[in-house]
Amino acid sequence: MNQTPSAVIRMGHDLVRNLGHLPRDVAPTEIATHIAKFWEPRMRHELMAHVRLGDTDLHPLLVAAAEHFVDGDIDRNGVHKPSGG
Repeated sequence: MNQTPSAVIRMGHDLVRNLGHLPRDVAPTEIATHIAKFWEPRMRHELMAHVRLGDTDLHPLLVAAAEHFVDGDIDRNGVHKPSGG
């Protein structure tokens, strides 16, 4: 998919740049928490579509964060702590 990345992918990679310094077992959860709190459902769905299509331009931490989601199934009760944004 080597084309100009969508706004969703650029924003996801911004999150990786800002939260990627965290330990490898924590960073994906923090990225996913931020996405759950601040991204619209259509943005999450677009990210999931890129993951499902095997977009090789996605950073591995962004793919790992996306694994926390099932489209349309975000548990807001589990999203309490701020995630840096």
